[in-house]
Amino acid sequence: MSQEAPGHYSKFVIANGLIFTSGVLPLLDRATKSVPETIEEQALLALEGIEKIIQESGSDRSDIIKTTAYICRVDDWSKVNGVYQSFFADHKPARSIIPVSGLHFGCLIEIEAVAKLRK
Repeated sequence: MSQEAPGHYSKFVIANGLIFTSGVLPLLDRATKSVPETIEEQALLALEGIEKIIQESGSDRSDIIKTTAYICRVDDWSKVNGVYQSFFADHKPARSIIPVSGLHFGCLIEIEAVAKLRK
């Protein structure tokens, strides 16, 4: 997952013992920009992408303390919540879900996170 970001940004930045990720889109293939069909598949793929990014710094999903999800359809909130519950189990990071009018490549969700850096 150590590919360079495609734009003028970093995939993540470490500051004051925290890992801040950029937004992660649920792309199945970066070259073709293909995405899964359902919001559930897209949410899981984005969360797994975040986990891969923070693992580069030696942390894991249990170190995530805050997420922000941008969704295109507010009616998908409960579906996204179900994926979060499954992905995080008993761990409950703070979270915001923000409806937006659209995302790149037809994605239905984009997620960013803040995690603790393990020493």
